[in-house]
Amino acid sequence: MSHSRRAFLSSVSLAVGSAGCVSITSESPNEWELDRERLRWRYETGGRVSASPTLDGGSLYVGSHDGYFRSFDASTGTLNWQFGTDGEIWTDPIGEADAIYFGSRDRNLYSISTEGSERWRFETADGIFSNPAIEGDFVYFGSNDGRIYAIETSSGTKSWAYQTQSGVRSGPAIQDETMYVGNDEGSLHALDINDGRLLWKYTTGGAISVDPVVKGDHLFFGSDDKKFYKLDQNGNRIWSQEVTTRLNSAPAVSGGIAYFGDLGGTFYALDAETGEIRWTSDEPIGTINCDPTVVDGVVYVGDLRGYLHAFDAATGDHRWKYRTGNAVHSTPVVTDDTIYFGSNDGYLYAIER
Repeated sequence: MSHSRRAFLSSVSLAVGSAGCVSITSESPNEWELDRERLRWRYETGGRVSASPTLDGGSLYVGSHDGYFRSFDASTGTLNWQFGTDGEIWTDPIGEADAIYFGSRDRNLYSISTEGSERWRFETADGIFSNPAIEGDFVYFGSNDGRIYAIETSSGTKSWAYQTQSGVRSGPAIQDETMYVGNDEGSLHALDINDGRLLWKYTTGGAISVDPVVKGDHLFFGSDDKKFYKLDQNGNRIWSQEVTTRLNSAPAVSGGIAYFGDLGGTFYALDAETGEIRWTSDEPIGTINCDPTVVDGVVYVGDLRGYLHAFDAATGDHRWKYRTGNAVHSTPVVTDDTIYFGSNDGYLYAIER
């Protein structure tokens, strides 16, 4: 199984969604007041925080649209250090040992130390919006130049690159030496991670811009063709479920249920075995353009009206919502007592769970 943000998390008990979000359209509230009762701390950056944070021990890592990648003390929100790039940072960081990897709109994939110094950078021909994944000695990711790359983690040297027919904003999911990744053409590609050889591809009717999720022997993902898919690992469709609008939210698959939202603001819980709808949110919330997190029977997800929502995972009952000053694209990181996430109001938030 590949390394992911989930694998980079250490001693705390938590779960993390698979990806951050790509497209960006804000539906921010006109006026709002900060809920200080639930707030533990917040840190103001110089740009939108649409990427999702990663927690490792006592440090929290996240990038911002101001081009800076930052490390914080997770308990206090104190800035440990910041590292500057020449472009907006949309991707979620991933790490192993003493290194962290993330992409920037300046076309580079960066490897930096946990102390904030650059180890290496690898330049592609366009911006990087694809969340990287690590397997063995390589980091894998896509670029808007249409290629999927395999880079040696120790040196930043390219091992191989696979050319697709359009931009790659989807991040890869890896299992059993096979990588699964979508592109804007609407195809899910299965590649051999050793040489980049195409094993198969499954084409939908719209762009696949978010990360697929591997659960057991099956793949789950949504498409801009207004359908949510389940495939086997040979690329055969098990089922598809039509929804009301386009999908730009990767699912969280937990307890036999696939959770995700659509751009119309409806949040879904599908039976992972049959594809039948278990429940949907009672009424549309803001446009859902990011990935949910499921922890201890609660689903957490942000919307473009600026709210972080908590739903009962079994029933869909709306437990609470927390309002920020602009759209929430960032997938929340949830620990035993704290929820960390970013907002397009430029703040990184830590709120009481």
